[in-house]
Amino acid sequence: MDFLKIGVSVGELLITVLMAVGVVFATYRALIHANTDFDEDAEIIKGNMAVGILVAALLLASANIMHQAFVPVSDTIHLYLSSGLAEATNRGALALYALGNLVFAFVIVVFTLSFSLRVFGKLARTRDTRPGKELERGNVAMGVILSSFVLIVSLFVGEGVSSISKALIPRPNVGRMQMMR
Repeated sequence: MDFLKIGVSVGELLITVLMAVGVVFATYRALIHANTDFDEDAEIIKGNMAVGILVAALLLASANIMHQAFVPVSDTIHLYLSSGLAEATNRGALALYALGNLVFAFVIVVFTLSFSLRVFGKLARTRDTRPGKELERGNVAMGVILSSFVLIVSLFVGEGVSSISKALIPRPNVGRMQMMR
């Protein structure tokens, strides 16, 4: 039994549990604070289903993007620990890279989701209809449309965040492979 792999896996599980709770709470607070159109907390307490659907989609979207940022960090840590480079690794620098990457991804989440909702609101606005006002009135159809939009944006942005994360996290050089001709 490889106790190092088990220990790393348990550590990763604990980190992902803490990160999941932290991301959900921080995203919820940040995105509600970023919305100045109406008080989402009050609307949820009143039972506004449209706002509830949108907030749920925002949480799913942020979790998707943050997961895309976490996978390269997790893979790198596994590679360092399983390749025998753990002793020669500056753990502090690796931890700072990982933390910086996750903070950077969180900033991208809040900015992207807030920005995309604002742009969609401006593009979908008509003389008689404003998406934010429709949400505030409880228009569930508008909540579903905005939620779908947010989830689609997160799928595209998540791939970009994953690429940036892979580029920013230093990867160990574990050996060379020679190809025969």
